[in-house]
Amino acid sequence: MREEKKRIALKIGYLGTNYHGFQVQPRSESKSKSEVPTIEGELFKALKKLNIIEDRKSANYSYAGRTDKGVHALSQVVSFDTSNSNVAPRMINSVLPDDIWVYALAKPHSGFNARKDAISREYRYFLFTHTDLDLDMDITRMRAASELLIGTHDFSNFAQQENHEAGTHVREIKRIEMDMDIDIEKRNSVIVIDIEANGFLRKMVRKIVSVLRMVGSGMKDKRWVEDLLELRVKEQIEPAPAFGLVLKNVSYRDVKFVEDDYAKRKIEARLKKDLVFHATIAEVLGGMI
Repeated sequence: MREEKKRIALKIGYLGTNYHGFQVQPRSESKSKSEVPTIEGELFKALKKLNIIEDRKSANYSYAGRTDKGVHALSQVVSFDTSNSNVAPRMINSVLPDDIWVYALAKPHSGFNARKDAISREYRYFLFTHTDLDLDMDITRMRAASELLIGTHDFSNFAQQENHEAGTHVREIKRIEMDMDIDIEKRNSVIVIDIEANGFLRKMVRKIVSVLRMVGSGMKDKRWVEDLLELRVKEQIEPAPAFGLVLKNVSYRDVKFVEDDYAKRKIEARLKKDLVFHATIAEVLGGMI
């Protein structure tokens, strides 16, 4: 007798630097016909190897949101059906690359969909400033401009134009918060920007960051932001670099995730090693400059 399938949801974190985004990509046109590395591709390999799922369709698989090439995540969510009763984050991590990790698990209702059931998503952007223009960045101007974005608007000017997304470009931004950490000696600063909305268009967050940066530097003003929102102008806004963006959280109603403390300790130790490496490289580059 075949074991009954149960619905599982996982919280996943990853460093997106070495991947071509979250979603599995079509096979390349190269002679090898190999697939480009993606977060989802590595996750599928792990789940299949552990006999947790057979394929996307039979598992009724879903994910909370697609992140682009180079974007990171602290709380991506996937859901699927499985008859394997021994699913655990630490077990999945044992066969994942060490820049992708699972740290929490939930058992939601049978119809749970990680994308459709999400009530909000939150991104964090780390905006590093180190130019003569950026050193005059006025976070007060940025905050004033960000207030215009809060609420329900048509964000067509903040969408990836060549990506013909189905449906409306209307989204509701619930909040935008930002803080600045200034290092006078090194003449740089990091502005941390948190944006929460009911949903985002592709590259929308990174384009919002670019807009706020232009306003903060004095290149543009609040009236321009109003024109973008009211569609009085149409502009191709260059998105901020992907490496500063993190999918911070996805929220649901009545879904309780249980965190795996052992998995979290292992992940934290791995990230601390990366932190030491990159902090050292930053000092090396600063010394060379």
